[in-house]
Amino acid sequence: MSQPQVSLGWVERCLGATPGKLEAIVWDSVGTGQVAASYRGRLQWADPGQSTPSSVVVKCPSQDPTSRATSLEFGLYEKELLWYEELRVRSNIHCPEYFGSWFDADTGNFQLLLQDCSPACQGDQLQGASLAQVVAGVKELAHLHAPFIGDESLAAHRLFAKDQAMRAIRIALYAEFWPQFKARYENRLDAEILAMGDVVAEHYVALEQRQSPLVTLVHGDFRLDNSLFGSSGERPFVLDWQTLGMGCPMKDVAYFIGTSIADRSERRVNEMALVECYFATLEQAGAIFDRDALLREYRLQAISGLIMAVFSSMLVERTERGDEMFAVMAERPGWQALELDSVAFLSKLD
Repeated sequence: MSQPQVSLGWVERCLGATPGKLEAIVWDSVGTGQVAASYRGRLQWADPGQSTPSSVVVKCPSQDPTSRATSLEFGLYEKELLWYEELRVRSNIHCPEYFGSWFDADTGNFQLLLQDCSPACQGDQLQGASLAQVVAGVKELAHLHAPFIGDESLAAHRLFAKDQAMRAIRIALYAEFWPQFKARYENRLDAEILAMGDVVAEHYVALEQRQSPLVTLVHGDFRLDNSLFGSSGERPFVLDWQTLGMGCPMKDVAYFIGTSIADRSERRVNEMALVECYFATLEQAGAIFDRDALLREYRLQAISGLIMAVFSSMLVERTERGDEMFAVMAERPGWQALELDSVAFLSKLD
């Protein structure tokens, strides 16, 4: 395993420790992220009794050239740093404590030092979530979305303004990627899902260009793999903020519910109760919204999982686990979108 090149002095400064007291760090790779690499560092202090953590987690750029280049082009690393450095304090969402970071705009290199959240464990995207985990997740989404609803200043931020400039690129890429995705997974995904995917591809330009009736700060990739779950009743830690952006909150909600519940019937039976749980938490946080409009958005945004699977599978390093994960990411919300008749809304966008 390659070791992250992390300065002892930098870690000391980030933690507010006495200079020279950190003697060594023993690193182990953690997580399954394909956009960035994460390592847990066991800190060896000269004085173990001081009020400093015994371990931390550091995030660094991906070692895969394709993933790294994609992340730089779309500003993914900068977005995660923006979240921890500036925006996190405005939200009540539960995420790791931030200790420090640096970023080199010329090379795209960065390091992000965070709380080690163990023994909380990463959600299993392939196995799927328990209903309790999904309930906890939709509540965290409400905590994220509520304080940023109606904040027009964020849309002008250079990283989010860049998202709008990238719209033409996304449109071109989707037209290129969908046939490749379909060919790769034609023997893995049901023909109904692939046929719906053809319809999504036909209307993708209109989908990109439409304006949501409600806009807020969205996570953009809120799923099990990006959450850490502890003991029953504890709030999950939400990770991986590289896809941060301004958009429709129901995109996060539909994507999370659709990709997380492995059993179609379980998802179908509990789906609207989960959405109502999200609405209730949003109201408790003081947000004002049109419930009927957001329910319509939920039905449309159910296609988000399929779209994300198409982009992600083509933009990162291909692995056996990744292939199955992206198939699952397309399959579960694919059935969700079919049952919610998402394409009926698509046809009205042109």
